[in-house]
Amino acid sequence: MKYSTKIHQINAIQESTKAFEIGKSISKVLSYIFLSLIVLNFTFFSAKAQTPTGNPSQVEIIKADSLIGQNQPFMQMKKLIGNVGLRQGTTLLYCNLAILNETTNILEAYGKVKIIQADTVTITGDTAYYFGNERKAIINGHVKLDDRTIILSTSKLDYDLNTSIAYYNTGGKIIDKKSTLTSKEGYYNTVTKLFDFKKDVHVLDKEGSLTADSLRYSTLSKEAFFIAPTLVVNKKDTTYANPGSQYNTITKISNLKGRSTVKTEDYTMTADTMIYDPPTEIGIAIGNIHFISKKDKAILTGDRGRYSKKTGVTRVFGHALLKNVFENDTLFLTADTLVSLDNKETKTKKLYAYKRVLIYKSDFSGKCDSLSYNVSDSTIYFYQKPVLWNLKNQSEADSINILLKNNKISVMNMKGKSFVISTDTLTNYNQIKGRKMVVKFTNDSKIEKVNVEGNGESIYYAVDEKNTLTGMNRVQCGKMTMNFAKNKISRIAFLGKPDGKFIPPKELREEDKELDGFRWRVTEMPTKESILARITPPIIVIPKTIIKDSVEVKKVEKKIINLPNNKIKKKSLPKL
Repeated sequence: MKYSTKIHQINAIQESTKAFEIGKSISKVLSYIFLSLIVLNFTFFSAKAQTPTGNPSQVEIIKADSLIGQNQPFMQMKKLIGNVGLRQGTTLLYCNLAILNETTNILEAYGKVKIIQADTVTITGDTAYYFGNERKAIINGHVKLDDRTIILSTSKLDYDLNTSIAYYNTGGKIIDKKSTLTSKEGYYNTVTKLFDFKKDVHVLDKEGSLTADSLRYSTLSKEAFFIAPTLVVNKKDTTYANPGSQYNTITKISNLKGRSTVKTEDYTMTADTMIYDPPTEIGIAIGNIHFISKKDKAILTGDRGRYSKKTGVTRVFGHALLKNVFENDTLFLTADTLVSLDNKETKTKKLYAYKRVLIYKSDFSGKCDSLSYNVSDSTIYFYQKPVLWNLKNQSEADSINILLKNNKISVMNMKGKSFVISTDTLTNYNQIKGRKMVVKFTNDSKIEKVNVEGNGESIYYAVDEKNTLTGMNRVQCGKMTMNFAKNKISRIAFLGKPDGKFIPPKELREEDKELDGFRWRVTEMPTKESILARITPPIIVIPKTIIKDSVEVKKVEKKIINLPNNKIKKKSLPKL
């Protein structure tokens, strides 16, 4: 009986022990399952936190000489060695050694790294980090980007495969078929082929260079878009351009805006807007243009202009002005239109002025309808009833030409209804009239001799040594010659049956003092100030009364608009 009881106790203990072991095993299994769920849940949420919307595909392994799994807490790592190839969508990556974190979808690549995007963009480097979820790459070392239009070289490159934008800030070099571009910082869109360069930008080719702080460049059209002040230097010219301008590195055509300047060996041209074609050397300028001819020491200004080096023609329109600088003097010439001609074959230089011409120089001034100035022989031709003034003399005719010697008036030829008026010390008007007239001047621009041919008439006053009027001579003659000394007539020669009379001072009448057609027009004489004033647009001042009236009108309009159903009632209108 006792023996049987012990057996039952032993069996009970054994059953209890088995139950405990089973419970322990179940507990271990449950703990393992719980822990696994925690790990999986953490991994899921960790990956979800790092993965942007859209669930990008996992980086896949294509090939490798060897693969080593590296299991770390909460991470699944794989190490690939030798001839490594990976893929994500249309993007391929090759290298010698890679570490792929399959949990975070991040790849580390080492040795002869090559990234190919959609078979259009190839990037190579020494090392790279590739973030699969964001589809972004950071490539280091000897980096090169080739998109079949350019080759970009740098030491570090960030590339976003979503936006197709490459970025560097450690200095880069871009080479295309004709140009080399360098900068410290840059953005490149491999789809639009647009480059944004920043800091120390330089563009070089066989024909010239470009320098700027910032620049946008299209590798397709080879056009540079200036977003900062830019300097372009070619073999034949130098261009200073402001933001908003464009430059084609192939055609060399510049579309310049914002007060830009082009300099060549012969001239300098500045304007608010300018189109310049160096191969044809044609320039079109608009807005406050400023053209300087270095050889001729001439300055052309106006509202619009056009220059062609092949034809040697420069045209200026609107508020046109020529300033020709001599050794001790400056000639000012203004007209509606100025045309400069520089013919290298004939070695002639001419200037043409059309409509409302005014001219001023220290020793003479004048006005006419049109004018031509032969720079080569220093002759100026005046057309359409010109009037000239020099010192106390006035000359007018149907046409006049003057010859400059040592940049001073030397000879004046007058044709058709020629009329010369000269004032003496007593402000009397000595007058000479004829069909043709030649006037010679002294070195100090005073009248020295006058030759008259055809229908000659003259009035000259006789003044003694005490500067007292002794009478007036009035003569008609086919030909006559008058010599002057100290601004007085010193000798007279009449040819062809002269008819004259001497009138004493007491017998002088007002009608005797003027030849037919006499007009003293000194009030019309151009001055430097009047010429400069004409080319300067006037400042429009709006009277206060107009401003006040416009304000009142706006008040009325506002009240009309605010009326119900926009109906106008006479009683509702305020009095103006």
